[in-house]
Amino acid sequence: MYVCNDCWHSSAVKLGKCSECWAFGSFSEVRGITGKSKKKGIATGQELEVTEKKSSQYIPLSDTELARIFPKWLKQGGVYLLGGEPGIGKSTIALQIVQQFTTQRVAYFSGEEQSDQIVDRQARITEDKQNEHMDIFHANHLEDILLTAETGQYDLIIIDSIQTIYSENIDNASGSPAQVKYCAEKIAELCKKKNITAWVIGHVTKGGEIAGPKYLEHLVDVVLYLEGDRYWQYRILRCIKNRFGNTDEVAIFEMTLFGLKPVYDLKERIINSANLTIPGSVLTVGIDNGRPVVVHLEVLLNKTKGKFPTRQIVGVDPARVNLIVAILERYLKANLGRFDIFVNIPGEFSFKDSGLDLAIAAGIYSQYKNIVVDKNLLFLGEIGLGGQILPTKLHEKRRKEMWEKMSIIDHQRMKHISELVNII
Repeated sequence: MYVCNDCWHSSAVKLGKCSECWAFGSFSEVRGITGKSKKKGIATGQELEVTEKKSSQYIPLSDTELARIFPKWLKQGGVYLLGGEPGIGKSTIALQIVQQFTTQRVAYFSGEEQSDQIVDRQARITEDKQNEHMDIFHANHLEDILLTAETGQYDLIIIDSIQTIYSENIDNASGSPAQVKYCAEKIAELCKKKNITAWVIGHVTKGGEIAGPKYLEHLVDVVLYLEGDRYWQYRILRCIKNRFGNTDEVAIFEMTLFGLKPVYDLKERIINSANLTIPGSVLTVGIDNGRPVVVHLEVLLNKTKGKFPTRQIVGVDPARVNLIVAILERYLKANLGRFDIFVNIPGEFSFKDSGLDLAIAAGIYSQYKNIVVDKNLLFLGEIGLGGQILPTKLHEKRRKEMWEKMSIIDHQRMKHISELVNII
């Protein structure tokens, strides 16, 4: 059989273009496992033993941003999968997590870099404070990694990355879906049996998903994505799956010469950098994976020179902006059809959040009337098609993000969008 490396679609013949995800040249041959490994999979018919009931053990973390995602810390025997774009900082954050393991033994298995490269990076990001309990190996062979991790009695193993290791029991090349699936199964099996914590780094496809079969994400306990533009300073660690807790928090870091540093004053940074002295500039609070984030939103209107007006939207949902434009034209009699509309959230945040509706409406109407919005006003609210102002999701959590001197405009102060003329 031939299998697409992007979407796991199978075919009896090798296709140049996948009929499911339309990827070109993504098919690779998948053969059956060898006879030796088939014998290992034969059931022996033995009765299973009852495991001892005991409470879970966790390894403490001193990083407060990581503690947002892992309030119970790292689970012993847990398998953590981290994905992200090339150069985003996956290996960097893995080394920073190693530094918090002060007494546990750590093994770093790298299939991409030599050992001296990892040592140099560790010296740079940890200011020459080397972890004496960490051993570094350049390895690609799965059986060697499993044997070393078991005999070395390590508490944490790091696999960098799962697409670069291979097993002799599978005929395919490293990185193929069959190899990724088999290697991940064996690593998870060892971790559960020997109570070893594993931090597995994975490559991503051009669509942003972790490369390999989706089964990989089902197999592990925690799935993390490190997001952000590699040419900008902020990195967002987002939890997609978590068997040991919830997934309603994100961790925000800043890329520096000494690695990823937690950002504690994000709210102050955004407000201090915001230019609130021009029309169309407003403040609001968005929800990113359950975490409230202060948002500076900018709007620009310009008379259109073409037959149809332009809509350029960055950081918010374009469909919500078009809906709000229609509401403003209907209930505030704003003639917005002759303007090009540009909406932007400075920085690297992107929201699919209806709670930003009122802020977008305030920014557009402020630009339309050429009136500067009071810098102490903060807009929170969803707008219905009838123009009514509705409470947002996690409304009280958003309100608590601001300080006392701010005046919040929400459904309690405005019942209908037509009242916006009395505020701006």
